[in-house]
Order: sequence, then structure tokens, then C-alpha cells
Amino acid sequence: MSIFRLVKNKFWVASFLVFFNLLLISIQVPYGGKESLLEKIFFVAFSPVPKIVVGSYRFLAEEWQEFKGWRITRKENQELKKENFFLRQEDQLLREKLRLILEQKEMEKVLKDLPGSIIPARIVGFDTSNYYRSAIINRGTEDGIVINLPVCDKWGNLVGRTAEPIADHAARVVLITSEESGVGVISSSDKMPGILSGDGQGQCVIKYVVASSPLGVKGDEVQTSGFDKIYPPGIKVGQIISVSADKGVFKRIVVKPYFDLRDLELVAILKTTEIMR
Repeated sequence: MSIFRLVKNKFWVASFLVFFNLLLISIQVPYGGKESLLEKIFFVAFSPVPKIVVGSYRFLAEEWQEFKGWRITRKENQELKKENFFLRQEDQLLREKLRLILEQKEMEKVLKDLPGSIIPARIVGFDTSNYYRSAIINRGTEDGIVINLPVCDKWGNLVGRTAEPIADHAARVVLITSEESGVGVISSSDKMPGILSGDGQGQCVIKYVVASSPLGVKGDEVQTSGFDKIYPPGIKVGQIISVSADKGVFKRIVVKPYFDLRDLELVAILKTTEIMR
């Protein structure tokens, strides 16, 4: 490199440094008795920063408050749902209790003409192997329940009788649709006597009516006769739906009971043992 070029380069470098130094000095000189030009440049460049920071803080604070409010509202909503659930359950239980009380009063009014006192009871279960055999009631020895007490539905139709086992607050009821039941009955029109037992399938059969007898009319009503010393006379049992003469000695007389197993919830136990003896 020649000496001339070296001197020329140093001259330009020195000139640039002098110009840059003068520029810095001019920037630091107050502008109109106010802030310096550099301060103005920095102010203009960085003035939005505090605004952004403050705005972001306020936005985050508002969002956090809304989130806290949402959590509180959600918790309150869950508590209200829970409270509402229990209130609905309580209302349902009270309605059910009122319904049973009204049905019990109605049953007592319907059955007031039957002999003996009435013990209202609820069906709490059925024979799991066959619903038509027996049921369980919520009354027992503490309520005065003994064996062979007649049981009627809320309309006074015969359902069955109490049987063993009997606990303090529970007892078994043999339904008239069971094969082990036996009820002394008589038809309303021709006064046909017989013994009624169940077929285990929801219907009953009157036994021991000889095939040569003219008694037994389809559509006739069947009532208790009182001859069995368990059921008082005059309780409605069912209606004859078919009469047929088999090849055997006796007729086959099928009776459809009046009580409905699907509606069998409230029953009445008749304390008539002393009366029938």
C-alpha cells in the first residue's frame, strides 16, 4: 500500500470520527430550552412500552378476576344442583308418603264393612322363583300378625293369607294364585261350592265339582264361602272364565282373580281369626 493511500484512508477515518463526535455533541445540546433531541428520540421510541405493560397487566388482572368469578359461580352452581337434587328427592318421598296415606284412607273406607279390624300393609317383595306364589309384607308379630289371616287388596278383593315365616316386622303371604293355596268358595248365581287353588301362572281353578253337576256358569262371580274357617264369607275372589268337563270325575273351572299383581302395593290384613272360630 502506498503512503498516499494510507494517508487518505486515515484522513477519511479521522473525518468520520470528528463528524460523529460533533453529531453526538449536537444531540446533547438542549433543543429550544427543553429536552435534548436524544431524549426526544428515546421518548418517542419507548413511550408505547409502559402503555403496553400497563394494558397487559390490566388485561391479565381482569381475566384472572373473571376466572376466579367463573370458578366461584361454577362451585355455587354445583352446590345448587346438589341441593336441588336432594329437594327433588325429598319432594318425591313426601309425595309418595302422601299418596300411600290417601290410598290407605281410601282402602279403609272401602273395607269398612268387612268383619274384624284392618291392618294396612305394603308389599315389599315377591317370591323370586314365581311371583304368583307368595309375597312379603312389612308387617309382623309386632303388629299382631299371625298365620292364616285373610289379605285383601285396596278394593276388598281376596289376595291370599298370611303364612310362615313371620318375623317382627315382616311376614309371608300365600297368594290365591299359588298351588299351595286353598280357599272355600261359592258362585254367586247358582251357589256352586268348591275349593279354589292357584295354577301358579296367575289364574285359579275350582276343584271337586263333579262333571255331571249342572253347576258352574262362565262369567259368574266367585266369593268366599267361609266353610274353610279361614276366610270370612262374602269376599270377592274372581270371575269364572271357562268351564270344561274333562274325561275325569270333576270339571275344570278356571277363575280369573280380581286382584292385579301389577297394582298390588297396598294390602289389608283382616284380623278375623277369633270371629271365624
